[in-house]
Amino acid sequence: MIVVLNLFDIIPGRQKQYAEYLRRVQPILDRVGAKVLLYGLTRQVYKGPCTQAYCGMIGYQSLDDLRRLSHDADFVAIMPLRDNSTTNYALTAIEGFPTMMDAVRYLENGGSL
Repeated sequence: MIVVLNLFDIIPGRQKQYAEYLRRVQPILDRVGAKVLLYGLTRQVYKGPCTQAYCGMIGYQSLDDLRRLSHDADFVAIMPLRDNSTTNYALTAIEGFPTMMDAVRYLENGGSL
């Protein structure tokens, strides 16, 4: 599974624009088989410089599914709604280890599987 972590702030006064992006992106996510794992507000930062108020985690079955979303004409058409209503945006695609022990082995092998 690939999880895309979205951290961002909404530009004051542009909340409705971002809401329209969310409304329109959901059917596109459904079409590529993506699943919203979590979408919400940052309530506390325990460590580090993370300052973004919003967080989303979207799950994809593969990087190919994520690429399909990125190149989908309907998605490309609504990207300005997102890009013009947000700031301080960080977007990271993460491939999970099956277990923590797999992560241990990866690290102990110098970062190779």
